[in-house]
Amino acid sequence: MKKEQFEFNELPYPTLARFGLTQEMIEDLPLCILKEIGKGGYSPVLPMRVTNENGEVIESRSRFAFIRMDSGEGDVVFYPTLKSSPLECYNEEQQKQLLDGKSIIDVAMADGRRSKAFVQIDEETKQVMYVPTPIIARNLKVLAEVMHLGTVEVNGMQHGEPLTVAVDGEPVTVGIDLHNKTGIRFCA
Repeated sequence: MKKEQFEFNELPYPTLARFGLTQEMIEDLPLCILKEIGKGGYSPVLPMRVTNENGEVIESRSRFAFIRMDSGEGDVVFYPTLKSSPLECYNEEQQKQLLDGKSIIDVAMADGRRSKAFVQIDEETKQVMYVPTPIIARNLKVLAEVMHLGTVEVNGMQHGEPLTVAVDGEPVTVGIDLHNKTGIRFCA
């Protein structure tokens, strides 16, 4: 994933629209921010809206950045802001996974609604962080395309398992980490 210059007519507006960000909303941002986004920089934190598998609208906040895929097309990666909920909301097995530093997918959310979200414990605050699954799933899809990962590898990461791959001949471990801006962490 390389930062490059983007023309606004090549931006993935349909993808942004699925997350509640219309072309008009993007073009209404201040000129200095538009220039930064056009250079592959981060957007400000913006309100996001995604529809979950039950048709409910989930509101969140996220930054995004445009990237250039191997095909030459522009795509988008999201950098979600995180919310927290008490650990007591999860069963014993889930608590063990969370305390072991793994992410899980669950349906309990901080505001009391029930919707699928990636969940992970913040070791410093002992709070449980969550990000709606469509945001992290989108970032995993982009990662899978860039790194040429298969379904088995992506499914393993979705279930909290880190994946080690060779990048330029060097081993790199990647997995879900809600502490990271993208929700995905790379370690040499």
